[in-house]
Amino acid sequence: MDRGIQELDSVWRAIKPWGKFQLFQIFLVLLDFSPACFAILSAVFTGYIPEYTCDVPETGDNETDLHDNFTYKASQCEYDVYKHIGNTSAFVETRKCDKFTFSNTLSYAYEWNLVCSRSNLAALAQSLALAGQGLGAFVTSHVADRFGRKRVYVISHIGVMTTMAVMAFSTNIYMLLSLRLVTGTFQQGVVCTGKILALEMFPREVRSHTEVATFLSWSVGIMVLSVFGYAFRGLDWRYLQIGLAAFSFYALFEWWMLEESIRWLLCNGKVEEAKRILKKATKWNGVGYKEAEELLNQCVHIPATEAERPELNGTEMDLFGKKKYTFLDGEKPQDDSATHNPTVEKYNVIDILKNPALRANTLILWYSWIVAAGTYYGLTLVSSHLAGDRFVNFFLSGLIEVPPLLLELYLFNKIGRKRTMILWFSTAGMSLIISTALLTVFKDNAGETVATVFSLIGKAASTGCFSTVFLYTPEIYPTNYRNSGLGIASSISRIGGILAPFASNLALIALWIPGAIFGGMCLLVVLLAIRLPESAVHELPTTIAECNKWERDTLSSSDVTPDSSSEDVEKFD
Repeated sequence: MDRGIQELDSVWRAIKPWGKFQLFQIFLVLLDFSPACFAILSAVFTGYIPEYTCDVPETGDNETDLHDNFTYKASQCEYDVYKHIGNTSAFVETRKCDKFTFSNTLSYAYEWNLVCSRSNLAALAQSLALAGQGLGAFVTSHVADRFGRKRVYVISHIGVMTTMAVMAFSTNIYMLLSLRLVTGTFQQGVVCTGKILALEMFPREVRSHTEVATFLSWSVGIMVLSVFGYAFRGLDWRYLQIGLAAFSFYALFEWWMLEESIRWLLCNGKVEEAKRILKKATKWNGVGYKEAEELLNQCVHIPATEAERPELNGTEMDLFGKKKYTFLDGEKPQDDSATHNPTVEKYNVIDILKNPALRANTLILWYSWIVAAGTYYGLTLVSSHLAGDRFVNFFLSGLIEVPPLLLELYLFNKIGRKRTMILWFSTAGMSLIISTALLTVFKDNAGETVATVFSLIGKAASTGCFSTVFLYTPEIYPTNYRNSGLGIASSISRIGGILAPFASNLALIALWIPGAIFGGMCLLVVLLAIRLPESAVHELPTTIAECNKWERDTLSSSDVTPDSSSEDVEKFD
């Protein structure tokens, strides 16, 4: 097999996979997932819809509707008017409420009356943030593949901080809705690009740990957000909003702390910058730079034979078979003709969909993303409607994510990505369907309690679903489409995410409705996932040709998993 950037993992192993350099870099990424969580889920507290009642008029609305002759019976969104006739009362009409009494007056739901006919504006605040995620995932991921991970990542984090702060000064609901859209856009620049930065920094045997770590930091963000919400519970929502924005103040200095992806630099001809970062990494990790540089040269060089390219005799080609500007040692070719029209292979979604194998995998993963996002966000947002304290419930919705994520540290490498994905989606689907059945059949408190337990199991499994597709997706794409592939999948998943906030409204009608919908969709993913290849035993692909090769190898090996054969164990370890 030709040696190329697809063997860069050996360099990471040589300079210690968990050295100080990598640990500091991934620490920055993990720290940023808490503000990324705040950007999307803060509305659970800032826009909390408290209990409310309709305010009926003290007197009639007109001269004939006198208080002495009429009485009113109020519900949440309307009230019935009855007219007294002697000792009896006759129903006159039903009127819509325009004034309400709230049990809590500190959220923007109270400030702008986002109940009854305006309740969809509250759901829209969450949906627009998720729509912004869709836009951001598509745009920022594409830009990150073209111009670098670091630039997009840092700018996006500063964007999250700024829009979160400005949101606290919203003068009306429409200004807040617009800012929620922008915040969601920047948030995906942090999440998608951060995950790729982490993924490309480690060799294949431990790269799944980066996905677990980033999702764990998201779960910690949920718990921290619930603590923020509780701490600010007695203050106006604007103070909570400012506090969440202030958490990201360090983003102003992140440019000087974070480094670019070496894999991306090499794939885009930026060899000297890649070597500068490698030199810094070896210094931090206490290993020799010369040995690491020599190994880097060996791993990324693909010598061109004279028979293949006689005009390049004495020069070298890049891993895409194109002429290069420079060697990896920084020397320029002596033959000017060797540098004519040098290019780096770029891919777009059309290139991916033209490839039969990648097209099938992509469509399956897109649907899986829709289901994972809808299930995850739907159940997270519904958590505040479950029995008990809303702060405790939201904290538990984050805490319940930790066990499945810790289990993934074992599952991803033991049984592979594909079987882990099937396990999580089947568990989520069955748990939610059982919860639905219990809520339908048993109306007592005991039935609701058991249903809540299964709903939390479904929530835990949905975390595994979301985490798995976040890892699986970039692993099947080449380097110069990896960020875009993850971004587009994440963008498409917002179909489920945009609908998820309305699950909270459906839960007010009947708590079992969201579970029934999400459960059925999860089981369909299980059937479709059987077609997917296993990616756990392969290094991140650089070109489409590599994607095709290792998929053929995987499929011909009857669904290879990391422990399925001694050969695969050797490759994986």
